[in-house]
Amino acid sequence: MASCPLDETDRQLLDLLQENARYKATSLAEEIGVSDNTIHNRMARLEEEGIITGYTTAIDYQSTELRLSFHFTCTTRISERSAVAKEALALPQVVEVTELMTGQENLHIKAVGAEDADITHVAEQLDDLDLEINDENLIRAEYTRPFEYVRGLELADDR
Repeated sequence: MASCPLDETDRQLLDLLQENARYKATSLAEEIGVSDNTIHNRMARLEEEGIITGYTTAIDYQSTELRLSFHFTCTTRISERSAVAKEALALPQVVEVTELMTGQENLHIKAVGAEDADITHVAEQLDDLDLEINDENLIRAEYTRPFEYVRGLELADDR
């Protein structure tokens, strides 16, 4: 949790970075209406406080040779959930693991592959872990967007 609340500049900065993590400080400063130094200081503080945890590149796997995405719903012992999640994420074709706070179906795993045999291979590797695969599904499409701090908080304030 942040040691101090986010102000308007922080929220605008987070919105812009979620939209494009490759923004240059000068562009961010110009867009928000503050100095480059303010941007550098804010980013350093947000990183130090653990609010910004990294900068990533989003890949549309279906536009690459990895055209198949699968979702596995799994169950593992609650006491082993975090360890098994890390083991699953270490598998080369696993791109995402979500731990749920529930007893059953408490791990959701996303994997990518070029062909059906790749996903079968991932399923076999998962089967070797201390978990049970409850369901596996071919993902047709996914839609995501970052939360817009400025607009999202304005909507909450309007209630």
